[in-house]
Amino acid sequence: MYESITTNIMVKNVKETIEFYEEKLGFQKILSVPEEGEKFNFAILNKDKISIMLQEQENLIEEYPTLKTKDIIPTFTLFITVQDVEKVYNELKEKVEIAKEIHKTFYGKDEFAIFDNNGNILTISC
Repeated sequence: MYESITTNIMVKNVKETIEFYEEKLGFQKILSVPEEGEKFNFAILNKDKISIMLQEQENLIEEYPTLKTKDIIPTFTLFITVQDVEKVYNELKEKVEIAKEIHKTFYGKDEFAIFDNNGNILTISC
């Protein structure tokens, strides 16, 4: 029986990505490898009920050679649900690059999208 799914995002620089998610989105680093230092290979971040794993590009390619690519080109979006999308939008709009302004979707939800520091799209919806 499946119990959960957590995204493991390939990034150029784990430390910079931790800083983005902590400073802009309020996530907290739960674990990193190594625990301290200037260069991390891996990290787990958490906020409320959300967990995200980050893995440095070369380290992840070593584990899965088929992922080898010169540049990291995002091929997914993260869909995050929140209780008050307008409040979150107003908190973030001056801190991050907006990928899509707040709008009503064809399926009746209010949502907007942002880019993280790696170009990944995070859609935030209510």
